[in-house]
Amino acid sequence: MIKIILSLVLSFGMQFGQNLTAQNKDKELSELVDQILQERKACNELLPKYSWTSRTEVLKSREILNIIIEKNQYDKEGRLVQKVLNEQGAKMPTAFLIKEIAEAEKESMEKFLFGLRDFLKKYSLQELDQIKRFISAASWQVLDSTHEFVFNGRNIEEEGDQMIWIIEDIYYSTCKLEVITNFQGEAVHFTATFNRLKDGMNYMNYIEAHIPAKNITLQIQNFDYIKE
Repeated sequence: MIKIILSLVLSFGMQFGQNLTAQNKDKELSELVDQILQERKACNELLPKYSWTSRTEVLKSREILNIIIEKNQYDKEGRLVQKVLNEQGAKMPTAFLIKEIAEAEKESMEKFLFGLRDFLKKYSLQELDQIKRFISAASWQVLDSTHEFVFNGRNIEEEGDQMIWIIEDIYYSTCKLEVITNFQGEAVHFTATFNRLKDGMNYMNYIEAHIPAKNITLQIQNFDYIKE
């Protein structure tokens, strides 16, 4: 009889401990989400006050095909306006027919890459509702070595895509993300690192995207953030 009672007490104690651990974990996640959302909201309010420069490089087999330097700024309606400051493209062949074909291929490739560049911005998790959806379906852990919060999720923008999202533990801003996704039927793997300005503005500093099927690499740098 005593053994049965002890067994029941131990079983209840283990279950109570597990429930308590789960509750603590839920509370920790809830507090973390609140911190992340507050930080993201503050950044979204700061961003329209800035102008910045971006440099986009397109490489094929490590050979530079195109370089575009642009100034970026939000207008009064909240739309992002991009003005090309400089563009350097690879030289076209001189033969008329070959040149015409090359120009058509270049135009098609540029349309694909500009579309890809806009598509990748969706993974920066700027919208608060998008952050909530991602976190609610993601698994997460804390890295012992850096104390960073690492979220791992799927189906963020496209069916079957995967993303690792890393948050630093001081200001709760994004420091890095890694994504495997598909764009227009092509597999894309990209990584992005983030930077933080003194006033708290957190932005995507560097992106590198690989399209294995096309042997193309897209590199984007954002810099020279100036408050207008």
